[in-house]
Amino acid sequence: MRVWLNGRVMPLEEAHISPFDRGFLFGDGVYEMVRFFDGIGMAMQAHLKRLERSLQLTSIKGVTAADAQHAMQAVLDAEGLRDAAVYLQITRGVAPTRSHLPPPGIQPTTFAFAVETDSLDSLTTPASIAASIQPDDRWLHCDIKSISLMGSILPALKGLEHGAEEPLLIRNGFLSEGGSSNVLIVKGDALITPAVDEDPSILHGTMRDLVLAAAPREGLTVQVNRVTEEDLRNADEILVASSRRVLASVTHLDGAPFRNGQPGPMATRLLHRMRQDLAAIVATAQRAAVPRMA
Repeated sequence: MRVWLNGRVMPLEEAHISPFDRGFLFGDGVYEMVRFFDGIGMAMQAHLKRLERSLQLTSIKGVTAADAQHAMQAVLDAEGLRDAAVYLQITRGVAPTRSHLPPPGIQPTTFAFAVETDSLDSLTTPASIAASIQPDDRWLHCDIKSISLMGSILPALKGLEHGAEEPLLIRNGFLSEGGSSNVLIVKGDALITPAVDEDPSILHGTMRDLVLAAAPREGLTVQVNRVTEEDLRNADEILVASSRRVLASVTHLDGAPFRNGQPGPMATRLLHRMRQDLAAIVATAQRAAVPRMA
């Protein structure tokens, strides 16, 4: 595997990061994960905008969204991948000693790698996912894609007791999001999901936006409202959206089959719409990249 580290592509075996890197010592960093189909990054501008927001909110300076896009493309090209997930992480950098306050002028550490994933054509049915309902004990800035993910890891580990892959997090009686995803429910002819900018805020998910855009074309009314734990348990379908999964359907909840234990019909229809939209994004980007003849 070849990776990107601080300005260049190199074999993984040559990539070395100081133990005094603040990402290692404090979890002081941010990240993005972008799904590529046929060489085109999905919702790339939304990812870059979210990255810029995370960098601004954490006061990490010295790297731009354009730098990040270059790093992602470089590692994708180095691995020769067309269908892939590219992970990019930016930490505040290396300090000479462990101190909560970083020294002035610290230079960020940028790391990226790519792994092969399924093609767009393979997205014919939503992935089945087992979920568990867990309390949301995380900090109040979940809109920042922080690499400090202990708050998401602990409920995921707890969910393993039920064989669950994804925790559905409840804070003050209301659904916030999944451990690494946005959550939406179908109830009757409505698609309902929590707002991203309520207090506390949650992740501004790129795939969440695509689901919401697809919903009206399937006859669903989009409602951005609070969702109670009771609403979640009584939903017709529970959907999980993320760059890694695109769109998954909860088929088991807290160790028991949810509804009939199969991906829901609306999840299947929404994924079909999303695949059409993703294919259009790919086609438009590829046409724009073709040199015009003089």
